[in-house]
Amino acid sequence: MLDSKIIGAIVGLGIGIVLLWVGPLKTFLLALFVLAGWFVGKYWKGEIDLLDLHEFFMRKRGRRPRR
Repeated sequence: MLDSKIIGAIVGLGIGIVLLWVGPLKTFLLALFVLAGWFVGKYWKGEIDLLDLHEFFMRKRGRRPRR
């Protein structure tokens, strides 16, 4: 199996090549769509519960000091 440093270097190289090839905005949008697809896939398989996720973020909101 590959070492995590080697995998990280390969991923970094890939991201660098994509950044140089298509530009930073398009790379960001590509990463955003990949993340959205990953999230939809996890939801579809039942590994993410939207109610739990909503409660998690609402609980975090309540901890902020108000101005």
